[in-house]
Amino acid sequence: MRMRTLLMPVFALCLLVVAPRAAQAQGSYFTPYIGSSFDSSFDDFDFGTKLHYGAQLTWLGSSGIGFEVDFGYAPTFFKPGDDNFFDLDSEGSVTTLMGNLVLGGGGGGVKPYVSGGMGLMRSNIDTPSELFDFEDNGWGVNVGGGLRIGSQRLAVKGDLRYFRQLSDLGTINDFDLGDFHFWRATGGVSFGF
Repeated sequence: MRMRTLLMPVFALCLLVVAPRAAQAQGSYFTPYIGSSFDSSFDDFDFGTKLHYGAQLTWLGSSGIGFEVDFGYAPTFFKPGDDNFFDLDSEGSVTTLMGNLVLGGGGGGVKPYVSGGMGLMRSNIDTPSELFDFEDNGWGVNVGGGLRIGSQRLAVKGDLRYFRQLSDLGTINDFDLGDFHFWRATGGVSFGF
């Protein structure tokens, strides 16, 4: 319920900003993607590579400047690995919802783009015993770029992006989780409309 309450104002703001621009857009693109995170950590604790999937909805104006909504989900982000801090049988996910400014990436051919903005980052850590259950909703930033290769209507898109939570996650049983950040590399099919 708390996440839904936080998401409603973000969606409303996105609609207010994007709606007038969408009418005069050079292109609108929907891109479902799949990929992996790497160099992900709370301070010095590395969580290895984890599966991410989600989608981007992008509107570009005739100048090549636009707006993008990026939704990403990593269902096993906090699942233990070989060198993972959470050696207990933990599970946990990371959800991101970002509103970004975009430069480039529209039309056909090989189109590079850069993107960056801010939004919500939700972290959820669960253990079977509920000893270390933790949930956090915080503001985060992201910056990245990539290539869109293909036609205006159908293309493949590769994206590399850095995410960082703006505030410390807090503590679990007096242990400070510190700064949270990760890189995400994804690929997907981009549909123009």
